[in-house]
Amino acid sequence: MSSDPAFQDATGASVIDRSELFYDGNSQGGIMGGALTAVATDFTRAVLGVPGMNYSILLQRSVDWDTYELIYNPAYPNQLERGLGILLAQMLWDRGEASGYAQHMTDDPLPGTPPHEVLLHVAFGDHQVAPVTAEIEARTIGAAVHWPSTTAGQWTAVVDGRLPDVEPIWGIERIEEYPYEGSALVIWDSGAPAPPLVNRPPRQGEDPHGDPRSDPEARVQKSEFLKSDGAVVDVCDGDPCFADPS
Repeated sequence: MSSDPAFQDATGASVIDRSELFYDGNSQGGIMGGALTAVATDFTRAVLGVPGMNYSILLQRSVDWDTYELIYNPAYPNQLERGLGILLAQMLWDRGEASGYAQHMTDDPLPGTPPHEVLLHVAFGDHQVAPVTAEIEARTIGAAVHWPSTTAGQWTAVVDGRLPDVEPIWGIERIEEYPYEGSALVIWDSGAPAPPLVNRPPRQGEDPHGDPRSDPEARVQKSEFLKSDGAVVDVCDGDPCFADPS
């Protein structure tokens, strides 16, 4: 790209700074980006957008599973065998997705790799990647969460207690002061209904899966994080973070 005139200034010099590398991946890039970040030696800061881990949890909580279950379910008509098959497959997937690497993604790096700092951007009510799996990832990597998160706000559907859990964002430290230096979880709410608590995907309303990456404030937060001396900044003025619906 640096050799293309579209990315050069009037003198022919590249406008792309290649002195340092950062990672920003969304959806599948957020999921697989967890494994990538853990083994990366050429970058130390990453943003994982609408991420998660443990495909055995993700699959049946995603509307995208609708396509694959047309093949999977007839092959395994017994509901118990379907769950067992996915769990067995997870032992293979652990070698290639974030669940097998998250423990070493941040402050306990694998041999020959540097520590990494990670910013997780989650879409509340995501139809494709279950937010609960991002919380699992956040607990594993030691990320802190922006608080308050989706407990009140500007959308007519948003009320206090919007998070359905008995203890919302359980086991994750809250960010007390900004700018925050460390790994973080930020939940972006664009008004989607809360996801079901059972092993089923959310289907009500519009899918917010692409909303965080499209929101200007979320982009500012990512930009400030993806710098040599970057940190997590509060772009939500002490309130829950609300993304503009796409």
